[in-house]
Amino acid sequence: MKLRKFALALAALLALGAAACAADLDTLRVGMINDAKSLDPLKAVDTISFAVLKHINEPLVTVDGKTKQLVPVLAEKWEITDPLTYKFYLKKGVKFHNGEELTADDVVYSFKRAMSKESVYAKSKAKYIDPNGFEVIDRYTVVVKTTTPFGGFLESMKHPWASIFNKKAVEDAGDDYFRRPVGTGPYKFDKWIKGEKCELSAFDGYHGEKPHAKKIVFLVMSDDSSRVIALETGKADMIYSVPSSDFDRLESEGRVKAVKGTGHNIIYLGMNTQKGALADPRVRLAIDYAIDKDAYTHVVYQDKAAVLDGPLPFSSSFTPEGSKRLPCDPDKARALLKEAGYEKGLTLNLWIESNQNYINGATVLQSMLGNVGINVKIITLESGVFDDRVTTGEQDMIISTWGMQTNRDAGQFWLSLFHSHSIGSTNWSLTKDETIDKNIELGNASVDPETRRQAFQAVWDRLGELRPFVSLAVPNELYAGRKDLKGMEDFCDGRLNYLGNLTIE
Repeated sequence: MKLRKFALALAALLALGAAACAADLDTLRVGMINDAKSLDPLKAVDTISFAVLKHINEPLVTVDGKTKQLVPVLAEKWEITDPLTYKFYLKKGVKFHNGEELTADDVVYSFKRAMSKESVYAKSKAKYIDPNGFEVIDRYTVVVKTTTPFGGFLESMKHPWASIFNKKAVEDAGDDYFRRPVGTGPYKFDKWIKGEKCELSAFDGYHGEKPHAKKIVFLVMSDDSSRVIALETGKADMIYSVPSSDFDRLESEGRVKAVKGTGHNIIYLGMNTQKGALADPRVRLAIDYAIDKDAYTHVVYQDKAAVLDGPLPFSSSFTPEGSKRLPCDPDKARALLKEAGYEKGLTLNLWIESNQNYINGATVLQSMLGNVGINVKIITLESGVFDDRVTTGEQDMIISTWGMQTNRDAGQFWLSLFHSHSIGSTNWSLTKDETIDKNIELGNASVDPETRRQAFQAVWDRLGELRPFVSLAVPNELYAGRKDLKGMEDFCDGRLNYLGNLTIE
Protein backbone atom coordinates (compact mmCIF):
# COMPACT_ATOMS: atom_id res chain seq x y z
CA MET A 1 0.00 0.00 0.00
CA LYS A 2 2.81 2.40 0.93
CA LEU A 3 4.53 1.61 -2.37
CA ARG A 4 1.33 2.32 -4.28
CA LYS A 5 0.85 5.67 -2.49
CA PHE A 6 4.44 6.60 -3.23
CA ALA A 7 3.98 5.76 -6.91
CA LEU A 8 0.83 7.89 -7.09
CA ALA A 9 2.55 10.78 -5.37
CA LEU A 10 5.54 10.50 -7.70
CA ALA A 11 3.26 10.46 -10.74
CA ALA A 12 1.52 13.57 -9.48
CA LEU A 13 4.81 15.35 -8.93
CA LEU A 14 6.05 14.42 -12.40
CA ALA A 15 2.81 15.66 -13.94
CA LEU A 16 3.13 18.91 -12.02
CA GLY A 17 6.75 19.23 -13.12
CA ALA A 18 5.84 18.66 -16.76
CA ALA A 19 3.13 21.30 -16.55
CA ALA A 20 5.61 23.70 -14.98
CA CYS A 21 8.02 23.16 -17.86
CA ALA A 22 5.76 24.91 -20.35
CA ALA A 23 3.57 27.76 -19.13
CA ASP A 24 1.38 30.06 -21.19
CA LEU A 25 2.06 33.77 -21.50
CA ASP A 26 -0.38 36.53 -20.76
CA THR A 27 1.22 38.90 -23.29
CA LEU A 28 4.01 38.19 -25.77
CA ARG A 29 5.77 41.44 -26.73
CA VAL A 30 7.68 41.14 -29.99
CA GLY A 31 10.15 43.77 -31.21
CA MET A 32 10.00 44.30 -34.98
CA ILE A 33 12.33 46.28 -37.20
CA ASN A 34 9.50 48.10 -39.01
CA ASP A 35 5.79 48.71 -38.86
CA ALA A 36 3.29 46.84 -40.99
CA LYS A 37 2.21 48.63 -44.17
CA SER A 38 -1.25 47.11 -44.58
CA LEU A 39 -3.27 44.44 -42.80
CA ASP A 40 -5.20 43.61 -45.94
CA PRO A 41 -3.43 40.53 -47.36
CA LEU A 42 -4.26 41.61 -50.90
CA LYS A 43 -2.58 45.00 -50.49
CA ALA A 44 0.41 44.02 -48.37
CA VAL A 45 3.77 43.19 -49.98
CA ASP A 46 6.11 43.55 -46.99
CA THR A 47 7.42 40.99 -44.52
CA ILE A 48 6.23 42.80 -41.39
CA SER A 49 2.65 42.95 -42.62
CA PHE A 50 2.84 39.25 -43.47
CA ALA A 51 4.26 38.46 -40.01
CA VAL A 52 1.20 40.02 -38.38
CA LEU A 53 -1.29 38.58 -40.89
CA LYS A 54 0.08 35.07 -40.26
CA HIS A 55 -1.87 35.16 -36.98
CA ILE A 56 -5.10 36.70 -38.31
CA ASN A 57 -5.79 35.11 -41.68
CA GLU A 58 -5.73 31.55 -42.97
CA PRO A 59 -5.79 29.84 -46.39
CA LEU A 60 -7.42 26.61 -47.50
CA VAL A 61 -4.10 24.75 -47.40
CA THR A 62 -0.50 25.65 -46.67
CA VAL A 63 3.02 24.24 -46.86
CA ASP A 64 4.71 23.06 -43.69
CA GLY A 65 7.91 25.07 -43.26
CA LYS A 66 9.95 22.05 -42.18
CA THR A 67 8.63 19.19 -44.31
CA LYS A 68 7.66 21.33 -47.35
CA GLN A 69 4.54 19.17 -47.58
CA LEU A 70 0.99 20.41 -48.14
CA VAL A 71 -1.14 20.43 -44.99
CA PRO A 72 -4.84 21.29 -44.53
CA VAL A 73 -5.98 24.47 -42.83
CA LEU A 74 -9.53 25.59 -43.71
CA ALA A 75 -9.97 22.74 -46.18
CA GLU A 76 -10.12 19.33 -44.50
CA LYS A 77 -9.20 17.68 -47.78
CA TRP A 78 -9.08 18.37 -51.51
CA GLU A 79 -9.16 16.59 -54.83
CA ILE A 80 -7.50 17.49 -58.12
CA THR A 81 -10.04 16.06 -60.53
CA ASP A 82 -8.11 17.20 -63.63
CA PRO A 83 -5.14 19.56 -64.25
CA LEU A 84 -7.50 22.56 -64.13
CA THR A 85 -9.96 21.58 -61.40
CA TYR A 86 -9.62 21.60 -57.61
CA LYS A 87 -12.39 20.45 -55.28
CA PHE A 88 -12.14 21.61 -51.67
CA TYR A 89 -14.02 20.15 -48.70
CA LEU A 90 -14.18 22.79 -45.98
CA LYS A 91 -13.80 22.22 -42.28
CA LYS A 92 -17.22 22.68 -40.66
CA GLY A 93 -17.94 25.06 -37.84
CA VAL A 94 -15.07 27.47 -38.57
CA LYS A 95 -15.87 30.99 -37.37
CA PHE A 96 -14.58 34.32 -38.58
CA HIS A 97 -13.65 36.84 -35.92
CA ASN A 98 -16.96 38.66 -36.53
CA GLY A 99 -18.93 35.50 -35.69
CA GLU A 100 -19.83 34.56 -39.27
CA GLU A 101 -19.37 30.90 -40.23
CA LEU A 102 -16.97 29.99 -43.03
CA THR A 103 -18.80 28.67 -46.11
CA ALA A 104 -18.05 27.87 -49.74
CA ASP A 105 -19.37 31.33 -50.69
CA ASP A 106 -16.50 32.90 -48.70
CA VAL A 107 -13.99 30.91 -50.76
CA VAL A 108 -15.50 32.11 -54.02
CA TYR A 109 -15.63 35.70 -52.76
CA SER A 110 -12.00 35.56 -51.61
CA PHE A 111 -10.56 34.29 -54.89
CA LYS A 112 -12.64 36.77 -56.89
CA ARG A 113 -11.36 39.55 -54.66
CA ALA A 114 -7.80 38.33 -55.26
CA MET A 115 -8.39 38.78 -59.00
CA SER A 116 -9.96 42.23 -58.65
CA LYS A 117 -8.45 45.69 -58.95
CA GLU A 118 -8.31 45.78 -55.13
CA SER A 119 -5.51 43.20 -55.22
CA VAL A 120 -1.85 43.83 -55.98
CA TYR A 121 -1.68 40.13 -56.87
CA ALA A 122 -4.33 40.22 -59.59
CA LYS A 123 -1.71 40.06 -62.35
CA SER A 124 0.64 37.66 -60.62
CA LYS A 125 -0.44 35.01 -58.14
CA ALA A 126 -4.16 35.22 -58.91
CA LYS A 127 -3.84 35.46 -62.68
CA TYR A 128 -4.29 31.71 -63.21
CA ILE A 129 -7.72 31.45 -61.58
CA ASP A 130 -10.64 31.07 -63.99
CA PRO A 131 -13.12 33.88 -63.14
CA ASN A 132 -15.94 31.68 -64.43
CA GLY A 133 -14.59 28.48 -62.93
CA PHE A 134 -16.28 28.45 -59.52
CA GLU A 135 -18.95 25.99 -58.45
CA VAL A 136 -20.52 25.84 -55.00
CA ILE A 137 -21.55 22.20 -54.51
CA ASP A 138 -22.96 22.78 -51.04
CA ARG A 139 -22.28 24.94 -47.98
CA TYR A 140 -18.92 23.23 -47.34
CA THR A 141 -17.81 22.05 -50.77
CA VAL A 142 -16.48 24.25 -53.57
CA VAL A 143 -14.79 23.78 -56.94
CA VAL A 144 -12.12 26.22 -58.14
CA LYS A 145 -10.78 26.05 -61.70
CA THR A 146 -7.64 27.54 -63.21
CA THR A 147 -7.41 28.83 -66.76
CA THR A 148 -4.32 26.74 -67.44
CA PRO A 149 -2.48 24.00 -65.55
CA PHE A 150 -0.72 25.65 -62.61
CA GLY A 151 1.96 23.43 -61.09
CA GLY A 152 2.30 25.48 -57.91
CA PHE A 153 -1.32 26.45 -57.26
CA LEU A 154 -1.80 24.70 -53.92
CA GLU A 155 1.76 25.48 -52.80
CA SER A 156 1.21 29.17 -53.54
CA MET A 157 -1.47 29.29 -50.85
CA LYS A 158 1.25 29.58 -48.22
CA HIS A 159 1.35 33.23 -49.31
CA PRO A 160 -1.22 35.61 -47.74
CA TRP A 161 -2.74 36.30 -51.18
CA ALA A 162 -4.78 33.11 -50.70
CA SER A 163 -6.32 34.24 -47.40
CA ILE A 164 -10.02 33.51 -47.05
CA PHE A 165 -12.13 36.57 -46.30
CA ASN A 166 -15.63 37.14 -45.00
CA LYS A 167 -17.61 39.26 -47.45
CA LYS A 168 -19.64 41.03 -44.76
CA ALA A 169 -16.48 41.99 -42.83
CA VAL A 170 -14.76 43.40 -45.91
CA GLU A 171 -17.82 45.35 -47.04
CA ASP A 172 -18.59 46.68 -43.55
CA ALA A 173 -15.03 48.04 -43.20
CA GLY A 174 -14.88 49.44 -46.75
CA ASP A 175 -11.73 51.47 -47.40
CA ASP A 176 -10.67 50.92 -43.78
CA TYR A 177 -10.36 47.15 -44.13
CA PHE A 178 -6.55 47.40 -44.31
CA ARG A 179 -6.63 48.49 -40.66
CA ARG A 180 -9.68 46.50 -39.54
CA PRO A 181 -8.88 42.95 -40.69
CA VAL A 182 -11.10 39.96 -39.95
CA GLY A 183 -9.98 36.38 -40.43
CA THR A 184 -10.36 32.87 -39.08
CA GLY A 185 -6.92 32.69 -37.47
CA PRO A 186 -5.94 32.00 -33.86
CA TYR A 187 -5.65 35.72 -33.13
CA LYS A 188 -8.02 38.57 -33.83
CA PHE A 189 -7.09 42.16 -34.47
CA ASP A 190 -7.43 44.59 -31.54
CA LYS A 191 -5.55 47.81 -32.17
CA TRP A 192 -2.94 49.36 -34.44
CA ILE A 193 -1.11 52.54 -33.51
CA LYS A 194 0.94 53.37 -36.60
CA GLY A 195 4.64 53.64 -35.91
CA GLU A 196 4.23 52.24 -32.40
CA LYS A 197 2.50 48.86 -32.07
CA CYS A 198 -0.08 46.40 -33.33
CA GLU A 199 -2.07 44.38 -30.79
CA LEU A 200 -3.76 41.02 -31.29
CA SER A 201 -5.68 38.84 -28.83
CA ALA A 202 -6.41 35.13 -28.82
CA PHE A 203 -9.67 34.28 -30.58
CA ASP A 204 -11.84 32.25 -28.23
CA GLY A 205 -13.74 30.70 -31.12
CA TYR A 206 -10.67 29.43 -32.97
CA HIS A 207 -11.25 26.11 -34.73
CA GLY A 208 -7.73 24.73 -34.20
CA GLU A 209 -5.26 24.35 -31.35
CA LYS A 210 -5.59 27.25 -28.94
CA PRO A 211 -2.61 29.62 -28.87
CA HIS A 212 -0.48 29.84 -25.72
CA ALA A 213 -0.18 33.63 -25.48
CA LYS A 214 -3.40 35.49 -24.67
CA LYS A 215 -2.12 38.59 -26.45
CA ILE A 216 0.63 39.37 -28.94
CA VAL A 217 1.90 42.91 -29.22
CA PHE A 218 4.13 43.69 -32.21
CA LEU A 219 6.29 46.63 -31.15
CA VAL A 220 7.85 48.89 -33.78
CA MET A 221 11.53 49.24 -32.86
CA SER A 222 13.40 50.44 -35.94
CA ASP A 223 16.57 51.30 -34.08
CA ASP A 224 18.69 48.18 -33.67
CA SER A 225 20.21 49.19 -30.34
CA SER A 226 16.85 50.11 -28.87
CA ARG A 227 15.41 46.77 -29.91
CA VAL A 228 18.22 44.84 -28.21
CA ILE A 229 18.04 47.00 -25.07
CA ALA A 230 14.28 46.46 -24.91
CA LEU A 231 14.87 42.70 -24.75
CA GLU A 232 17.68 42.97 -22.20
CA THR A 233 15.61 45.22 -19.93
CA GLY A 234 12.42 43.16 -20.17
CA LYS A 235 10.40 45.59 -22.32
CA ALA A 236 10.22 42.94 -25.05
CA ASP A 237 9.96 39.17 -24.69
CA MET A 238 11.41 38.45 -28.11
CA ILE A 239 12.93 40.39 -30.98
CA TYR A 240 13.38 39.74 -34.65
CA SER A 241 16.31 41.00 -36.72
CA VAL A 242 19.01 40.86 -34.05
CA PRO A 243 21.94 42.91 -35.36
CA SER A 244 24.89 40.72 -36.33
CA SER A 245 27.14 42.89 -34.22
CA ASP A 246 25.10 42.08 -31.09
CA PHE A 247 24.32 38.41 -31.71
CA ASP A 248 27.65 36.97 -30.54
CA ARG A 249 27.60 39.11 -27.41
CA LEU A 250 24.04 38.07 -26.51
CA GLU A 251 24.89 34.43 -27.13
CA SER A 252 28.06 34.47 -25.03
CA GLU A 253 26.62 36.45 -22.11
CA GLY A 254 23.73 34.03 -21.78
CA ARG A 255 21.31 36.48 -20.14
CA VAL A 256 18.90 36.02 -23.06
CA LYS A 257 18.45 33.26 -25.60
CA ALA A 258 19.96 33.89 -29.07
CA VAL A 259 18.96 31.64 -31.98
CA LYS A 260 20.34 31.56 -35.55
CA GLY A 261 18.01 30.27 -38.26
CA THR A 262 18.15 29.67 -42.00
CA GLY A 263 17.58 32.76 -44.11
CA HIS A 264 15.12 32.88 -46.99
CA ASN A 265 15.50 36.52 -48.05
CA ILE A 266 17.84 37.84 -50.72
CA ILE A 267 19.29 41.26 -50.07
CA TYR A 268 19.73 42.59 -53.57
CA LEU A 269 20.87 45.57 -55.57
CA GLY A 270 18.10 46.26 -58.07
CA MET A 271 18.96 48.29 -61.17
CA ASN A 272 16.44 50.19 -63.27
CA THR A 273 16.78 48.43 -66.61
CA GLN A 274 14.74 51.10 -68.39
CA LYS A 275 16.64 54.22 -67.35
CA GLY A 276 19.78 55.97 -68.58
CA ALA A 277 23.11 54.16 -68.40
CA LEU A 278 21.52 51.22 -66.60
CA ALA A 279 19.48 50.37 -69.68
CA ASP A 280 22.74 48.95 -71.06
CA PRO A 281 23.36 45.37 -69.82
CA ARG A 282 27.11 46.01 -69.96
CA VAL A 283 26.80 48.68 -67.27
CA ARG A 284 24.75 46.35 -65.07
CA LEU A 285 27.29 43.57 -65.57
CA ALA A 286 30.10 45.99 -64.71
CA ILE A 287 28.36 46.85 -61.45
CA ASP A 288 28.10 43.15 -60.61
CA TYR A 289 31.83 42.63 -61.32
CA ALA A 290 32.69 45.64 -59.13
CA ILE A 291 31.05 44.21 -56.01
CA ASP A 292 32.91 41.91 -53.64
CA LYS A 293 30.02 39.95 -52.08
CA ASP A 294 32.21 38.24 -49.47
CA ALA A 295 33.46 41.60 -48.24
CA TYR A 296 29.87 42.90 -48.26
CA THR A 297 28.63 40.07 -46.02
CA HIS A 298 31.63 40.41 -43.74
CA VAL A 299 31.18 44.15 -43.19
CA VAL A 300 27.38 44.34 -43.12
CA TYR A 301 26.47 40.99 -41.53
CA GLN A 302 29.70 39.95 -39.76
CA ASP A 303 29.70 36.81 -41.93
CA LYS A 304 26.26 35.73 -40.68
CA ALA A 305 24.97 35.46 -44.22
CA ALA A 306 25.31 33.28 -47.31
CA VAL A 307 26.46 34.44 -50.74
CA LEU A 308 24.47 33.21 -53.73
CA ASP A 309 25.35 32.36 -57.31
CA GLY A 310 22.41 34.34 -58.65
CA PRO A 311 18.86 35.58 -58.03
CA LEU A 312 17.44 32.56 -56.19
CA PRO A 313 17.66 31.58 -52.49
CA PHE A 314 18.98 28.18 -51.49
CA SER A 315 15.55 27.32 -50.06
CA SER A 316 14.10 27.15 -53.57
CA SER A 317 12.76 23.80 -54.74
CA PHE A 318 14.49 24.44 -58.11
CA THR A 319 18.29 24.12 -58.33
CA PRO A 320 19.79 25.60 -61.52
CA GLU A 321 22.44 23.81 -63.56
CA GLY A 322 25.74 25.55 -64.27
CA SER A 323 25.31 27.76 -61.25
CA LYS A 324 28.47 29.81 -60.78
CA ARG A 325 29.04 32.99 -58.84
CA LEU A 326 30.38 35.98 -60.76
CA PRO A 327 33.78 36.89 -59.28
CA CYS A 328 34.74 40.33 -58.10
CA ASP A 329 36.85 41.82 -60.91
CA PRO A 330 37.20 45.64 -60.87
CA ASP A 331 39.38 45.60 -64.00
CA LYS A 332 36.68 43.75 -65.90
CA ALA A 333 34.14 46.25 -64.58
CA ARG A 334 36.19 49.20 -65.85
CA ALA A 335 36.62 47.54 -69.26
CA LEU A 336 32.86 47.03 -69.60
CA LEU A 337 32.16 50.63 -68.59
CA LYS A 338 34.64 51.81 -71.21
CA GLU A 339 33.04 49.59 -73.84
CA ALA A 340 29.63 51.05 -72.96
CA GLY A 341 30.94 54.62 -73.33
CA TYR A 342 31.47 55.49 -69.67
CA GLU A 343 35.25 55.48 -69.47
CA LYS A 344 35.13 58.77 -67.56
CA GLY A 345 32.60 57.39 -65.11
CA LEU A 346 28.98 58.15 -64.30
CA THR A 347 26.76 59.12 -61.38
CA LEU A 348 23.84 57.03 -60.13
CA ASN A 349 21.43 57.42 -57.24
CA LEU A 350 20.85 54.58 -54.78
CA TRP A 351 17.59 54.49 -52.85
CA ILE A 352 17.42 52.68 -49.53
CA GLU A 353 15.03 52.41 -46.63
CA SER A 354 16.02 53.87 -43.27
CA ASN A 355 17.46 50.62 -41.96
CA GLN A 356 20.94 50.30 -40.48
CA ASN A 357 21.94 47.26 -42.53
CA TYR A 358 20.83 49.00 -45.72
CA ILE A 359 22.68 52.15 -44.70
CA ASN A 360 25.85 50.17 -43.98
CA GLY A 361 25.44 48.21 -47.20
CA ALA A 362 24.92 51.34 -49.26
CA THR A 363 28.13 52.80 -47.87
CA VAL A 364 30.03 49.62 -48.78
CA LEU A 365 28.62 49.68 -52.34
CA GLN A 366 29.38 53.36 -52.66
CA SER A 367 33.04 52.59 -51.99
CA MET A 368 33.21 49.53 -54.26
CA LEU A 369 31.48 51.23 -57.19
CA GLY A 370 33.49 54.39 -56.66
CA ASN A 371 36.58 52.24 -57.17
CA VAL A 372 35.55 51.64 -60.81
CA GLY A 373 34.41 55.20 -61.53
CA ILE A 374 30.72 55.09 -60.55
CA ASN A 375 29.76 57.91 -58.22
CA VAL A 376 26.87 56.77 -56.01
CA LYS A 377 24.52 59.23 -54.33
CA ILE A 378 22.72 57.54 -51.43
CA ILE A 379 19.12 58.62 -50.83
CA THR A 380 17.55 57.35 -47.59
CA LEU A 381 13.76 57.16 -47.39
CA GLU A 382 11.29 56.09 -44.72
CA SER A 383 9.94 52.65 -45.53
CA GLY A 384 6.44 53.81 -46.49
CA VAL A 385 7.81 56.53 -48.77
CA PHE A 386 10.25 54.05 -50.30
CA ASP A 387 7.47 51.59 -51.16
CA ASP A 388 5.36 54.33 -52.73
CA ARG A 389 8.13 55.90 -54.78
CA VAL A 390 9.92 52.78 -55.97
CA THR A 391 6.95 51.84 -58.18
CA THR A 392 7.32 55.09 -60.14
CA GLY A 393 10.55 54.08 -61.90
CA GLU A 394 12.41 57.23 -60.88
CA GLN A 395 15.19 55.35 -59.09
CA ASP A 396 18.50 54.29 -60.62
CA MET A 397 19.33 51.62 -58.07
CA ILE A 398 17.82 50.28 -54.87
CA ILE A 399 18.84 47.97 -52.08
CA SER A 400 15.87 45.86 -51.10
CA THR A 401 14.88 42.34 -50.20
CA TRP A 402 12.65 39.57 -51.55
CA GLY A 403 12.15 36.22 -49.97
CA MET A 404 10.87 32.67 -50.11
CA GLN A 405 9.24 32.69 -46.73
CA THR A 406 5.79 32.41 -48.28
CA ASN A 407 6.63 30.12 -51.21
CA ARG A 408 9.54 27.88 -52.19
CA ASP A 409 8.69 27.91 -55.90
CA ALA A 410 11.12 29.67 -58.27
CA GLY A 411 8.37 30.54 -60.73
CA GLN A 412 6.34 32.44 -58.17
CA PHE A 413 9.47 34.12 -56.79
CA TRP A 414 10.51 35.34 -60.23
CA LEU A 415 6.97 36.23 -61.29
CA SER A 416 6.92 39.00 -58.71
CA LEU A 417 10.46 40.22 -59.33
CA PHE A 418 11.00 39.96 -63.08
CA HIS A 419 7.77 39.45 -65.06
CA SER A 420 6.80 42.55 -67.03
CA HIS A 421 3.22 42.37 -65.69
CA SER A 422 4.63 43.03 -62.20
CA ILE A 423 6.06 46.40 -63.24
CA GLY A 424 4.31 49.02 -61.12
CA SER A 425 3.87 46.63 -58.21
CA THR A 426 6.85 44.43 -57.25
CA ASN A 427 9.14 44.38 -60.33
CA TRP A 428 11.33 47.23 -59.13
CA SER A 429 14.10 46.64 -61.67
CA LEU A 430 11.47 47.21 -64.39
CA THR A 431 12.69 44.08 -66.16
CA LYS A 432 10.82 43.64 -69.43
CA ASP A 433 11.96 40.65 -71.48
CA GLU A 434 10.01 38.28 -73.71
CA THR A 435 12.15 35.22 -72.91
CA ILE A 436 11.80 35.76 -69.18
CA ASP A 437 8.05 36.36 -69.38
CA LYS A 438 7.45 33.34 -71.61
CA ASN A 439 9.40 30.90 -69.47
CA ILE A 440 8.06 32.14 -66.15
CA GLU A 441 4.58 31.62 -67.55
CA LEU A 442 5.47 28.20 -68.97
CA GLY A 443 7.01 27.01 -65.70
CA ASN A 444 4.13 28.28 -63.62
CA ALA A 445 1.47 26.92 -65.94
CA SER A 446 2.85 23.41 -66.35
CA VAL A 447 2.27 20.48 -64.02
CA ASP A 448 5.05 18.45 -65.70
CA PRO A 449 8.25 18.55 -63.55
CA GLU A 450 10.66 18.39 -66.51
CA THR A 451 8.88 21.13 -68.42
CA ARG A 452 9.00 23.31 -65.32
CA ARG A 453 12.69 22.57 -64.76
CA GLN A 454 13.63 23.49 -68.34
CA ALA A 455 11.58 26.69 -68.21
CA PHE A 456 13.15 27.81 -64.95
CA GLN A 457 16.63 27.01 -66.28
CA ALA A 458 15.90 29.26 -69.26
CA VAL A 459 14.87 32.08 -66.91
CA TRP A 460 18.02 31.60 -64.84
CA ASP A 461 20.23 31.72 -67.95
CA ARG A 462 18.51 34.82 -69.33
CA LEU A 463 18.76 36.65 -66.02
CA GLY A 464 22.48 35.86 -66.11
CA GLU A 465 22.67 37.68 -69.44
CA LEU A 466 20.56 40.69 -68.47
CA ARG A 467 21.81 41.16 -64.88
CA PRO A 468 18.94 43.34 -63.62
CA PHE A 469 19.76 42.40 -60.07
CA VAL A 470 22.86 41.69 -57.99
CA SER A 471 22.34 39.13 -55.20
CA LEU A 472 24.30 40.62 -52.32
CA ALA A 473 23.56 38.25 -49.43
CA VAL A 474 21.07 35.94 -47.74
CA PRO A 475 21.33 36.90 -44.08
CA ASN A 476 20.77 34.29 -41.42
CA GLU A 477 17.61 34.89 -39.44
CA LEU A 478 18.77 36.02 -36.00
CA TYR A 479 16.25 35.81 -33.18
CA ALA A 480 16.56 36.51 -29.49
CA GLY A 481 14.19 36.11 -26.60
CA ARG A 482 14.00 35.97 -22.86
CA LYS A 483 16.01 33.13 -21.39
CA ASP A 484 12.96 31.03 -20.52
CA LEU A 485 11.18 31.45 -23.87
CA LYS A 486 10.67 28.07 -25.49
CA GLY A 487 9.98 27.43 -29.17
CA MET A 488 12.21 29.82 -31.11
CA GLU A 489 14.50 26.90 -31.92
CA ASP A 490 11.72 25.45 -34.09
CA PHE A 491 11.31 28.51 -36.31
CA CYS A 492 11.63 27.61 -39.99
CA ASP A 493 9.77 30.36 -41.85
CA GLY A 494 12.17 33.26 -41.54
CA ARG A 495 10.26 36.20 -40.10
CA LEU A 496 6.85 34.71 -40.78
CA ASN A 497 6.68 32.26 -37.93
CA TYR A 498 3.54 31.50 -35.98
CA LEU A 499 4.19 32.76 -32.46
CA GLY A 500 1.21 31.20 -30.70
CA ASN A 501 3.26 28.06 -29.98
CA LEU A 502 5.81 29.89 -27.83
CA THR A 503 5.72 29.06 -24.13
CA ILE A 504 7.65 29.85 -20.97
CA GLU A 505 9.82 27.13 -19.44
